[in-house]
Amino acid sequence: MNKNLILVYIVLFLASCAGKSQNKQSSNMISLEKIQEMYDNMHNNGVDTDNDMLYGYFFTNSKPNKLEKVSEYLKTEGFKYVDIYPDDTDEYWLHLERIETHNANSLFDLNKKLYKVAEQFKITSYDGFDVGNADKNKPIERDTYVVPEKFETNDFIKQEMPFLIIANKAFEQFSHKEEFLYFIEIKTKYPINDTSKLPSEEELEVLNDFEIFIENNLTKNKISNYYVARTTYNSERVFYLVTNEKEGAKGLIEFIKANGNQREFDYQIIEDKKWKTYSELIDNLK
Repeated sequence: MNKNLILVYIVLFLASCAGKSQNKQSSNMISLEKIQEMYDNMHNNGVDTDNDMLYGYFFTNSKPNKLEKVSEYLKTEGFKYVDIYPDDTDEYWLHLERIETHNANSLFDLNKKLYKVAEQFKITSYDGFDVGNADKNKPIERDTYVVPEKFETNDFIKQEMPFLIIANKAFEQFSHKEEFLYFIEIKTKYPINDTSKLPSEEELEVLNDFEIFIENNLTKNKISNYYVARTTYNSERVFYLVTNEKEGAKGLIEFIKANGNQREFDYQIIEDKKWKTYSELIDNLK
């Protein structure tokens, strides 16, 4: 797996977490929810945050001498001084760093302590944090086989009936399309009670459980797969998975079809080197 790719949008996200927290520190505190969102974003993009990473911490003040005192104090807590520098508004910034492992809760707790340090030394603000590779000469590593969830939906009228689609647009940046060239298309009918030919709320839950059942069986049998999209139209649910293991997927689905206590369904495995199946599905989102 190629793990040596930088996540520019994660850096941008982190910059937004730093924020400007002038004066009233506690009222401008970065929320636990915002920090959790950052970690969720990194995990969804293949970043393993359970290892040591380089965390940078930032303080601001109109005069640098107070920042020097903050730096000396936090050095006793294992923080390393990086720099004190002015910005274009003549505000001074203190940059400290520490190699450590965090999750959302532990980083939130540390932030609370750093806000208190800013209050203790009566400086303008503790301004937040950023994160990078523990080796600052390398970009953040990520597993490029991890596909984030960027689902989009659309609904429109097709031949006088509603057509619903949900699809993961993150595959537009997926770098392993040549390997994952087998699309599993699974179709199943559902009962209808009105002219819209859409499933009831109860039937929607059953359909979703069926999709999860198929996904889980593939995964438990170590058949690599990704959920791509689904459509709901004219009393039929169709969903698509993509895999790099055609024979393994075929054998398992045949077994489920013959021996499982699941709903009736049909399937086909489409070899699609150019990902036309995906492109056609995405076109329905426009």
